[in-house]
Amino acid sequence: MRRWTARPGTVGMIVQEQKIESWIQRLSETEGYDAHPLMDEFRALAKEHLKLMRQLTKIAKISDRMQTDTRQMAQTLHAASQTDPLTELPNRRHMIERLESELGRIARHGGGFALIMLDIDHFKAINDEFGHAVGDLALVETARLLRQNLRGHDLCARWGGEEFLILLTQTDQEQAQVVAEKLRRLVAGHRMPHREHDIRLTASLGVAAHRPGWSADACIQAADDALYAAKRAGRDRWAAVG
Repeated sequence: MRRWTARPGTVGMIVQEQKIESWIQRLSETEGYDAHPLMDEFRALAKEHLKLMRQLTKIAKISDRMQTDTRQMAQTLHAASQTDPLTELPNRRHMIERLESELGRIARHGGGFALIMLDIDHFKAINDEFGHAVGDLALVETARLLRQNLRGHDLCARWGGEEFLILLTQTDQEQAQVVAEKLRRLVAGHRMPHREHDIRLTASLGVAAHRPGWSADACIQAADDALYAAKRAGRDRWAAVG
Protein backbone atom coordinates (compact mmCIF):
# COMPACT_ATOMS: atom_id res chain seq x y z
CA MET A 1 0.00 0.00 0.00
CA ARG A 2 1.28 3.44 -0.91
CA ARG A 3 2.15 5.69 2.01
CA TRP A 4 1.20 9.35 1.80
CA THR A 5 3.38 11.82 3.63
CA ALA A 6 2.45 15.34 4.63
CA ARG A 7 3.91 18.19 2.63
CA PRO A 8 6.94 19.52 4.51
CA GLY A 9 6.70 23.03 5.78
CA THR A 10 8.34 25.93 3.99
CA VAL A 11 11.30 25.98 6.37
CA GLY A 12 11.77 22.21 5.97
CA MET A 13 11.82 22.51 2.19
CA ILE A 14 14.47 25.22 2.31
CA VAL A 15 16.60 23.03 4.56
CA GLN A 16 16.21 20.11 2.15
CA GLU A 17 17.23 22.32 -0.74
CA GLN A 18 20.34 23.46 1.12
CA LYS A 19 21.26 19.86 1.99
CA ILE A 20 20.95 18.77 -1.64
CA GLU A 21 23.11 21.63 -2.84
CA SER A 22 25.74 20.79 -0.24
CA TRP A 23 25.67 17.09 -1.13
CA ILE A 24 26.04 17.81 -4.86
CA GLN A 25 28.95 20.14 -4.15
CA ARG A 26 30.74 17.52 -2.02
CA LEU A 27 30.09 14.81 -4.60
CA SER A 28 31.47 16.92 -7.46
CA GLU A 29 34.63 17.53 -5.44
CA THR A 30 35.21 13.83 -4.80
CA GLU A 31 38.17 12.43 -6.73
CA GLY A 32 37.19 10.30 -9.70
CA TYR A 33 33.53 11.32 -9.95
CA ASP A 34 34.25 14.22 -12.26
CA ALA A 35 35.58 11.82 -14.92
CA HIS A 36 32.58 9.48 -14.72
CA PRO A 37 30.75 9.24 -18.10
CA LEU A 38 27.39 9.94 -16.46
CA MET A 39 28.60 12.91 -14.44
CA ASP A 40 27.31 15.52 -16.93
CA GLU A 41 23.89 13.87 -16.99
CA PHE A 42 23.90 13.69 -13.19
CA ARG A 43 24.71 17.39 -12.93
CA ALA A 44 21.90 18.26 -15.35
CA LEU A 45 19.43 16.17 -13.35
CA ALA A 46 20.63 17.66 -10.08
CA LYS A 47 20.29 21.16 -11.50
CA GLU A 48 16.74 20.41 -12.67
CA HIS A 49 15.91 18.92 -9.28
CA LEU A 50 17.10 22.04 -7.47
CA LYS A 51 15.09 24.20 -9.85
CA LEU A 52 11.95 22.20 -9.05
CA MET A 53 12.72 22.39 -5.32
CA ARG A 54 12.99 26.19 -5.50
CA GLN A 55 9.70 26.41 -7.40
CA LEU A 56 8.05 24.16 -4.84
CA THR A 57 9.42 26.29 -2.02
CA LYS A 58 7.91 29.41 -3.62
CA ILE A 59 4.56 27.64 -3.96
CA ALA A 60 4.75 26.57 -0.31
CA LYS A 61 5.41 30.17 0.78
CA ILE A 62 2.42 31.39 -1.25
CA SER A 63 0.28 28.63 0.26
CA ASP A 64 1.37 29.58 3.78
CA ARG A 65 0.48 33.23 3.15
CA MET A 66 -2.90 32.24 1.72
CA GLN A 67 -3.66 30.06 4.75
CA THR A 68 -2.71 32.90 7.11
CA ASP A 69 -4.86 35.37 5.13
CA THR A 70 -7.77 32.90 5.15
CA ARG A 71 -7.55 32.46 8.93
CA GLN A 72 -7.41 36.22 9.48
CA MET A 73 -10.37 36.76 7.14
CA ALA A 74 -12.38 34.08 8.95
CA GLN A 75 -11.63 35.73 12.29
CA THR A 76 -12.60 39.14 10.92
CA LEU A 77 -15.86 37.81 9.47
CA HIS A 78 -16.69 36.03 12.72
CA ALA A 79 -16.11 39.22 14.73
CA ALA A 80 -18.22 41.23 12.26
CA SER A 81 -21.05 38.70 12.47
CA GLN A 82 -21.21 39.21 16.25
CA THR A 83 -20.81 42.99 16.43
CA ASP A 84 -23.29 45.81 15.88
CA PRO A 85 -21.67 48.08 13.29
CA LEU A 86 -23.11 51.34 14.66
CA THR A 87 -22.40 51.05 18.39
CA GLU A 88 -19.60 48.45 18.13
CA LEU A 89 -21.31 46.52 20.91
CA PRO A 90 -21.91 42.79 20.68
CA ASN A 91 -25.10 42.06 18.76
CA ARG A 92 -28.11 39.83 19.50
CA ARG A 93 -26.38 36.69 18.20
CA HIS A 94 -23.37 37.24 20.44
CA MET A 95 -25.59 37.81 23.47
CA ILE A 96 -27.62 34.65 22.86
CA GLU A 97 -24.43 32.58 22.59
CA ARG A 98 -23.09 34.13 25.79
CA LEU A 99 -26.36 33.47 27.62
CA GLU A 100 -26.30 29.81 26.61
CA SER A 101 -22.71 29.62 27.85
CA GLU A 102 -23.70 31.27 31.13
CA LEU A 103 -26.55 28.79 31.61
CA GLY A 104 -24.07 25.96 31.12
CA ARG A 105 -21.72 27.51 33.66
CA ILE A 106 -24.31 27.83 36.41
CA ALA A 107 -25.57 24.29 35.69
CA ARG A 108 -22.05 23.01 36.38
CA HIS A 109 -20.89 25.33 39.15
CA GLY A 110 -23.97 27.06 40.53
CA GLY A 111 -24.44 30.78 41.00
CA GLY A 112 -26.67 32.96 38.89
CA PHE A 113 -26.96 36.01 36.69
CA ALA A 114 -29.33 38.85 35.99
CA LEU A 115 -30.49 40.66 32.87
CA ILE A 116 -31.33 44.31 32.36
CA MET A 117 -33.28 45.37 29.28
CA LEU A 118 -32.77 49.08 28.62
CA ASP A 119 -34.75 51.15 26.16
CA ILE A 120 -34.13 54.83 25.26
CA ASP A 121 -37.33 56.76 25.98
CA HIS A 122 -39.17 58.55 23.14
CA PHE A 123 -36.53 57.52 20.63
CA LYS A 124 -38.86 57.98 17.66
CA ALA A 125 -39.47 61.58 18.72
CA ILE A 126 -35.69 62.19 18.73
CA ASN A 127 -35.43 60.89 15.17
CA ASP A 128 -38.45 62.90 14.05
CA GLU A 129 -37.35 66.17 15.62
CA PHE A 130 -33.59 66.09 15.15
CA GLY A 131 -33.05 63.58 12.36
CA HIS A 132 -31.68 60.05 12.16
CA ALA A 133 -28.06 61.18 12.43
CA VAL A 134 -28.80 62.53 15.93
CA GLY A 135 -30.74 59.35 16.69
CA ASP A 136 -27.68 57.31 15.74
CA LEU A 137 -25.52 59.54 17.95
CA ALA A 138 -27.91 58.90 20.84
CA LEU A 139 -27.42 55.15 20.37
CA VAL A 140 -23.64 55.49 20.19
CA GLU A 141 -23.49 57.73 23.27
CA THR A 142 -25.74 55.41 25.27
CA ALA A 143 -23.66 52.40 24.24
CA ARG A 144 -20.51 54.19 25.39
CA LEU A 145 -22.02 55.05 28.78
CA LEU A 146 -23.12 51.47 29.35
CA ARG A 147 -19.84 49.94 28.24
CA GLN A 148 -17.77 52.24 30.44
CA ASN A 149 -19.84 51.63 33.56
CA LEU A 150 -20.10 47.85 33.62
CA ARG A 151 -17.68 45.30 34.99
CA GLY A 152 -15.27 43.63 32.58
CA HIS A 153 -16.96 40.23 32.87
CA ASP A 154 -20.46 41.62 32.21
CA LEU A 155 -21.79 42.01 28.68
CA CYS A 156 -23.82 44.75 27.05
CA ALA A 157 -25.32 44.08 23.61
CA ARG A 158 -27.44 46.09 21.24
CA TRP A 159 -30.59 44.01 21.24
CA GLY A 160 -32.35 45.85 18.44
CA GLY A 161 -33.49 49.37 17.59
CA GLU A 162 -33.05 51.48 20.71
CA GLU A 163 -32.95 48.49 23.07
CA PHE A 164 -29.87 47.21 24.89
CA LEU A 165 -29.60 43.94 26.82
CA ILE A 166 -27.13 43.73 29.71
CA LEU A 167 -25.90 40.49 31.23
CA LEU A 168 -24.68 40.80 34.82
CA THR A 169 -22.79 37.67 35.84
CA GLN A 170 -22.80 36.39 39.42
CA THR A 171 -25.49 38.93 40.27
CA ASP A 172 -28.78 38.54 42.15
CA GLN A 173 -31.99 40.54 41.82
CA GLU A 174 -31.15 43.12 44.48
CA GLN A 175 -27.68 43.78 43.09
CA ALA A 176 -29.08 44.09 39.57
CA GLN A 177 -31.59 46.69 40.73
CA VAL A 178 -28.75 48.78 42.14
CA VAL A 179 -26.98 48.59 38.76
CA ALA A 180 -30.20 49.50 36.95
CA GLU A 181 -30.64 52.64 39.03
CA LYS A 182 -27.00 53.59 38.45
CA LEU A 183 -27.41 53.22 34.68
CA ARG A 184 -30.70 55.13 34.70
CA ARG A 185 -29.02 58.05 36.45
CA LEU A 186 -26.08 58.00 34.05
CA VAL A 187 -28.32 58.19 30.99
CA ALA A 188 -30.55 60.87 32.52
CA GLY A 189 -27.55 62.94 33.56
CA HIS A 190 -25.91 62.83 30.14
CA ARG A 191 -26.30 65.73 27.72
CA MET A 192 -25.72 65.52 23.99
CA PRO A 193 -24.65 68.88 22.52
CA HIS A 194 -26.75 69.78 19.48
CA ARG A 195 -26.52 73.18 17.83
CA GLU A 196 -27.82 75.84 20.21
CA HIS A 197 -29.02 73.50 22.96
CA ASP A 198 -28.32 70.08 24.51
CA ILE A 199 -30.46 66.99 24.09
CA ARG A 200 -31.37 65.13 27.26
CA LEU A 201 -31.98 61.41 27.11
CA THR A 202 -33.77 59.15 29.55
CA ALA A 203 -34.15 55.40 29.62
CA SER A 204 -36.50 52.78 31.00
CA LEU A 205 -35.10 49.52 32.34
CA GLY A 206 -36.42 46.06 33.15
CA VAL A 207 -34.59 43.83 35.63
CA ALA A 208 -34.85 40.04 35.90
CA ALA A 209 -32.58 37.67 37.80
CA HIS A 210 -32.39 34.14 36.43
CA ARG A 211 -34.46 31.56 38.28
CA PRO A 212 -33.88 27.78 38.43
CA GLY A 213 -35.42 26.10 35.42
CA TRP A 214 -35.56 29.24 33.30
CA SER A 215 -34.24 29.10 29.77
CA ALA A 216 -32.43 32.03 28.19
CA ASP A 217 -35.66 32.99 26.40
CA ALA A 218 -37.63 32.91 29.65
CA CYS A 219 -35.15 35.24 31.37
CA ILE A 220 -35.10 37.62 28.40
CA GLN A 221 -38.91 37.69 28.34
CA ALA A 222 -39.01 38.46 32.05
CA ALA A 223 -36.64 41.41 31.59
CA ASP A 224 -38.70 42.61 28.63
CA ASP A 225 -41.94 42.39 30.64
CA ALA A 226 -40.33 44.40 33.45
CA LEU A 227 -39.17 47.00 30.92
CA TYR A 228 -42.69 47.57 29.67
CA ALA A 229 -43.90 47.82 33.25
CA ALA A 230 -41.39 50.66 33.73
CA LYS A 231 -42.67 52.37 30.59
CA ARG A 232 -46.29 52.06 31.68
CA ALA A 233 -45.32 53.57 35.05
CA GLY A 234 -44.03 56.75 33.37
CA ARG A 235 -40.58 55.98 31.89
CA ASP A 236 -37.17 57.17 33.19
CA ARG A 237 -37.27 54.40 35.81
CA TRP A 238 -36.64 50.72 36.30
CA ALA A 239 -39.00 47.90 37.18
CA ALA A 240 -38.25 44.35 38.28
CA VAL A 241 -39.91 40.98 37.95
CA GLY A 242 -42.26 40.44 40.88
